[in-house]
Amino acid sequence: MELGFHDELTSKVDAKGRVSLPASHRAVLAAGDPDCVDGKNPGMMLIHSKSHEHCLRGFTIEAYTKIRAGILEMEYGPDRDKAASKLIHKATKVQVDDNGRIILRKDIRARFDIGASAVFVGSADHLQIWDHDIYYDQDEEDDAINPFMLLNRKPAEA
Repeated sequence: MELGFHDELTSKVDAKGRVSLPASHRAVLAAGDPDCVDGKNPGMMLIHSKSHEHCLRGFTIEAYTKIRAGILEMEYGPDRDKAASKLIHKATKVQVDDNGRIILRKDIRARFDIGASAVFVGSADHLQIWDHDIYYDQDEEDDAINPFMLLNRKPAEA
């Protein structure tokens, strides 16, 4: 079975920005970090550029390596520069500590308005990190959507 990020799990964020990663997410990070051997804690890449959603995005080291490789394969020009500015310049590696926590820098918490609680949202190939209240406020707006109907869309419609 292929591992991936699933579920919505909430953790408290302390004053220093430390937040516990759910154990199921740590397992995915460990499987996707080639340096995570002999009990070493996994690393992950956080992309903290703004996107269409108000959340941080976390990737395994292997997944981020593929993203970076895709940018390096692009022809030089404005598209490559834009991709690099959003996905390389705004990426930072964080290490999971012995207590299963990562540190979210103060500037990153401020950019995404992450307060006392963060929600870790599995998004199959990556992890979203939201402020608790922002996530659940926007989630209520989407309750009228039948997610199974979205699966019926053809790729061009999505």
